[in-house]
Amino acid sequence: MFCHLKKDSSEPKDRWWHDVCLRGPLLLLTLLLVVMFSSFQGQEGIDKEAEGGVRQLIVAANQSWTDTGIDVAEDLTIYFEATGVISLQKGNPMAYCGPDGLSLRTVQQPFPDKNIGALIGKVVFLISVEIDEETGEETRNEIVKEFYIGEENRVKMPISGRLFLGINENVVGDNSGEFKVLLQFGVRPS
Repeated sequence: MFCHLKKDSSEPKDRWWHDVCLRGPLLLLTLLLVVMFSSFQGQEGIDKEAEGGVRQLIVAANQSWTDTGIDVAEDLTIYFEATGVISLQKGNPMAYCGPDGLSLRTVQQPFPDKNIGALIGKVVFLISVEIDEETGEETRNEIVKEFYIGEENRVKMPISGRLFLGINENVVGDNSGEFKVLLQFGVRPS
C-alpha cells in the first residue's frame, strides 16, 4: 500500500490521520507517462541531440546497412550530402562510383529504378522480438521504410524509428571504400 497511518503530534493522542503519501502514485504515474510517450516516438525515443544539429557519418560500401545510432521522428526532414568513391567490385576499374551510383540498374537491388551503388536509407521501427524456445533463433518484427538519397537530397522521414544508411546493392561483400555523409536535421545548411 502506498500510504500509511501516522499520528499527528499536534492532535489529541486518540486521533489518527492518514499521511498523504504521494511518492508511490506519482512514481507510478511518471513511469506510465514515460512508457506512453516513448512508444509514440519510436522504440527508444527521438534523438534530441540530433534535432536541429549536424552529424557526419561514414557508410562503408562492404556493409549492407550502417546503423547511424540516431532515432528519428516521422515527418522530420533531414538534408543529406554525401561525398566519396566506392568500388562495387574489388579489382574492377569500371566499378567505381560516387553517391549517385553507377549508370546501371538491376532488379536485384533494393531500388531497381535507381543506379546501383547509390546511397540509400531506411528507417526501422521495432515492434517486437520473438525468440524460438527450441532453436534460440531471434525473429524481429519491424516496420521498414526505405528511401533514396544519392549525392544530395532532402528527405522527410516516412516513420519514426532507427535511421540506417546503405548502398543500393544486395551483394556488398566484394565492395570497398566509403561515403562520408553529412546530415543536417531540420533545414538545409547555407
